[in-house]
Amino acid sequence: MRRLVRGLKLVVLGVLCVAPDAEAKARSLVAEPREGEKIRIDGDLREWPARMTPLDNTLTGAGITAQAVVGYDETNVYLALRVDDRRIARTAAAGKAEDHATLTIAFPSGKGYSTYQVTIHPGRPGKLPAVVRVNGKNVTGAKAVENPTDRGLLLEAQIPWSAFPEAKTTRVGLRASVTYTDCDTPGKVGSVVSTGTGGKGKSLGALLLEGEQALEGLLRNNGLSDVPAREAYGNLVGSAARERVAVFGRFLTITGPEYRGGKELGFLDLGVSGSGMVPRLELRDFDGDGLSEIAVWKRVGSRDAYREVLEVFKIGKDDTPFSVFAHEVGIKTSKGEIENVVRFERDAIEIAQGKSRGFDPETYDEPLAGNMPSALLPWESVTSRTFRWQGTRFVATDGGAAANAPRAVAGAKRGPSAGDGAPVQPPPPRPPTPDELLDRVYALYRKDRKVRNKKPRFDFVTDVAGDSTPERVLVHDKDIVVFGKKFRGGASYAFTTIGVSDGKDVLDVTARDLTGDGKAEILVRGVMHAKASKALGGGTVDRHALLVYGVRGDTLVRLFAAETGRSVGENQILGAVAFHPAGAATRIELRPARAIGWTEETYPFPPDTTAAGGLEPLLLPWSNERRFYRFDGNAFVPE
Repeated sequence: MRRLVRGLKLVVLGVLCVAPDAEAKARSLVAEPREGEKIRIDGDLREWPARMTPLDNTLTGAGITAQAVVGYDETNVYLALRVDDRRIARTAAAGKAEDHATLTIAFPSGKGYSTYQVTIHPGRPGKLPAVVRVNGKNVTGAKAVENPTDRGLLLEAQIPWSAFPEAKTTRVGLRASVTYTDCDTPGKVGSVVSTGTGGKGKSLGALLLEGEQALEGLLRNNGLSDVPAREAYGNLVGSAARERVAVFGRFLTITGPEYRGGKELGFLDLGVSGSGMVPRLELRDFDGDGLSEIAVWKRVGSRDAYREVLEVFKIGKDDTPFSVFAHEVGIKTSKGEIENVVRFERDAIEIAQGKSRGFDPETYDEPLAGNMPSALLPWESVTSRTFRWQGTRFVATDGGAAANAPRAVAGAKRGPSAGDGAPVQPPPPRPPTPDELLDRVYALYRKDRKVRNKKPRFDFVTDVAGDSTPERVLVHDKDIVVFGKKFRGGASYAFTTIGVSDGKDVLDVTARDLTGDGKAEILVRGVMHAKASKALGGGTVDRHALLVYGVRGDTLVRLFAAETGRSVGENQILGAVAFHPAGAATRIELRPARAIGWTEETYPFPPDTTAAGGLEPLLLPWSNERRFYRFDGNAFVPE
């Protein structure tokens, strides 16, 4: 789910936080943007909002009434303070046990924070000037002016951003507190009050600049802590300042001083149950344009039973994040656990077999992911897959053998016996050897279909027809093409066109024996687009589908097709597919999975009960229905 929320110019907002206690009591500070306004540091606070943040945590003594506001522009940070202190306790030393305000400000740095203490000692009019120090040192360009009144002290200060080295590139994800130390006389502290509980780093409250102020509402409305479970900083949009990508609960958020003009929050609903289901977040430049993409690992389900997915998001021209890659990389149930290994190269992602326990290949019947390649299983012949960035997307570059490549089921007989009782399996998809390229036949196809010099999106060999000699399988644009040394005498090819509107809508292609004849069928995952009705806003309906093709004689035919997902804008229905051994063949099961955005009451389509548009119906999460299909010698038909 994708949303963009306008930044809100709010003065004071509380936030519902969770343990630890220090974080729960830390108050967020909303920083007032003052860009383009002339700020006079004169002790007259009429230019600041009347409503300020109370310093209502008493750290020492009986307490004193104080309130403050933080402001900022491109050059400076400002602090304005009202405090019920009618006598200024000051000496020329401006020591710790004298009246002063403290702005504690922390910048994310590496894996932690760099924290600075800005102390502002009010002057004594006509006797001592105000003093501004950062970590005990006077700061060039800083200034402060006190204004004692019969109601108490007004104090105004200006601190240049240059006093904080990290501020040159990082003005997002900051944390801060404001404290006032009231002394009866120099050397004797009477009380200390603060917006927080002291400390540093993430124990401070959030300091929300304009682009992050909508984040406060998002967190408050969902009862979330302002301390993220995961966060990373990088250059997403090409500005000098870094953006912050952070996970709060089920939301992935994007903020930055120049992201969408520094005035808006971008966020995605990751579809997880909470931030504990997002084990990893990383920013990395995959396409070499100098800007980072967002890689997030998310676990969909419960803590004890989930599917882990690696998803990569890129920031579009309008600063809207969109998904450019998704692959299942882990499975956990009460029966076992599978964890794939993810490796990043400069412009590529490799998914490889990794740790596993518990699952048995003879009884494994977990459904395949409905709208992305499934996790690699430890008993598969394909041990890894590589996806490389090409132009506008990630493309499989290891022969096109998909992550769901043949999953041999122990003990299941497939086709003719090898003579010693062992079943004969079609070989797993692999890149063709020079001898298997058959350039002459390939050139004939290219000429007939006017392909010219385009490269195939998927290209592998396996046994799909005839004797055990493997055939070459390619996907060019929307065409599946088959040819081989023993297929059609090695002189011609067969092809069929996948029912999608564009070649880029073919998401994944693999092969495995589903019919039990020892020959691999070709499995395609694609997405089909249709115009949405006016009632749905006139957008696009995306239908994800699994399509199964097989060679019959010397012709490619479609044996099965089912809808496995549907989406309109931010709303999605996800289904699942499972394969079950059934003698020599395989039963196909369609299962409901989950909904994102839609509910049973808001889902705008009537439930399909029969094939719609040539696709077996999508099963809805609230239906509790399952459908099974068996091969009848010609196609997969409902049981």
